[in-house]
This record gives sequence, C-alpha cells and structure tokens, in this order.
Amino acid sequence: MQMLKVEELSLYYGGQRVLNNVSFSFEKGKITGLLGPNGAGKSSIFKVLAGLVRPDSGVVTKNGENLEDISDLRKSCSYMIDSPAFYPYLSGRQNLQLIRKVLGREKDLEKLMRLVGLDPFSQKRVKNYSTGMKQRLAIAQTMIHDVDLLLLDEPFNGLDPNGFQDLITLLRQLNEEGMTVVVSSHLLNELEQFADAFILLHNGSIALDISKKDLLKLKKKVSFVFDSTPPDDALKLISKFGSFEKGTQTAILDLEPHEIATTVERLVGLGAVPVNVETQNLLESKYLEITADLLD
Repeated sequence: MQMLKVEELSLYYGGQRVLNNVSFSFEKGKITGLLGPNGAGKSSIFKVLAGLVRPDSGVVTKNGENLEDISDLRKSCSYMIDSPAFYPYLSGRQNLQLIRKVLGREKDLEKLMRLVGLDPFSQKRVKNYSTGMKQRLAIAQTMIHDVDLLLLDEPFNGLDPNGFQDLITLLRQLNEEGMTVVVSSHLLNELEQFADAFILLHNGSIALDISKKDLLKLKKKVSFVFDSTPPDDALKLISKFGSFEKGTQTAILDLEPHEIATTVERLVGLGAVPVNVETQNLLESKYLEITADLLD
C-alpha cells in the first residue's frame, strides 16, 4: 500500500533544473533507500517534502488524500535534513526539552534518550558531543513529533561502526512498530542490507525505482582473477557471459546467482583456476552502471 505518492515533481533554482518531473512513491511500513551522486536531487526532494522549498510543479498524495499544500505533510512526517543545529551550551536533554515544549508534546525524553543510546550523556553539554552523538540527538529530535513517516537525509554521517549498527537496529525497530522510513545515503552496501526498496536519482530524474525482491533477481557482476591467461576453451566460455582483460588477468561476468558456482566448476574443468572470485554488490553495480557518465 502506498503511503506517500509524488507525481510530476519539478524544481528549479535560479533557472537551473534540479528535479525533472519526478514521480515516485513510498510504501507503507517499508524502508526505502534514496540514493544518487552528489547534486542528483536527493536533499532537494526532502526539502520539498518538508515544506522548506516550494516546487515549481508536483502533486503529493498521503494515504490516498491529495494535499493542497505540500507543506501540510509536516503534520504527519518528521525530517532530518543537513547537519542538525542545537544550542551548544545546553545539554542534550535540555535541547530536547526545548523542542518538546515548542511542539507542545508530552514525549518521555528519558525513554527517547535510551532509545538512541544517549542516556549516559543526557546531561552533557552538546558542545562536547561528538559528530556521531549529535546525529543520534538529531534522530531523537525527529521522534518527539508522533508521526508515521520518517525522512532522514544522510543520518549515518559521523557515526562509528558501533553507532552505525545501533542506528540500523533503531530504524528496524521503528519500522517493525509501523514507521515508514526513507533514508538517503551513499553507503550502498549497507543500504542494500536493510532497505526494502530503492530509488536512484540521476541528473534530477528517477533512474531506478526497484524493490529489494526484484533487485535480487538481477544478474550479478562477478570478477574472476587468474594468475595467467586462461586456455582458449575457457576464454570462449568467459565470452558468453562477459569479457576478459589480459592486462589484469581478470574476467568480469554477468551471472545469475545460481550460475556462479557452476561457472567456477566449468572454468576449473577447462584448466582455468581463478585465484580470486569476487561478487559485486547488486545495488552498487546498478549505481555504477547508471552513473557511469559521471566518470567519463
């Protein structure tokens, strides 16, 4: 079921097109990954949905109801966009108290601080927080407002590995409790592990909109490294699925998941024993394929 549907969204800055009639939707109760190169339009989409920027065109539907003003979405969504700003000489808890008062909420701040892993530092001044701790506080800030849709722009910035895993666990927990989550990130490998769907922006347009289930059906790019050039019969097999580079003694093949093991067996049987076999992350593979023109 679609929680949020966006149709024909366009945005221009100073005559420059940032979003080009993009249409997409977020499924209720799912985690969606929003990805793309710098400048692709990810943050612009969040800013439009947050009511911070007025688009040139576009229609937004929330739970089947058209919104006359996109900024009305703020009543049922929370956002984390760009670097969060807090009062540095107030503690983390005091900052949340202030935000809670402004929003007119009765949220249990102790529970919220525990949830994001900041309870030992609740009385510590924010000016002494690390970047990762400020990110956690920003997540807590978004949760003061009782909503069913959470939009997070690069929430993993500044987090150490433990903090990253803690945040993943938190997002999964919120999702299991019914929260629909949209995460913008450049961490493709990690994003593929926990998101249910992916939207790839490129040059202000939607270049890929795919569920994880359909993503896993795609062929994988698999690299085979050899210590010498394989025999002719092995090269013929390689040419059916991909290509071979003599300079690096590497074959790059496009294979179905079930074909990888059998291909290794066939290569070995033809006298070509790979010294290394590496499977490229599916999401990363599609990302590089679509954005390859940026590297030219």
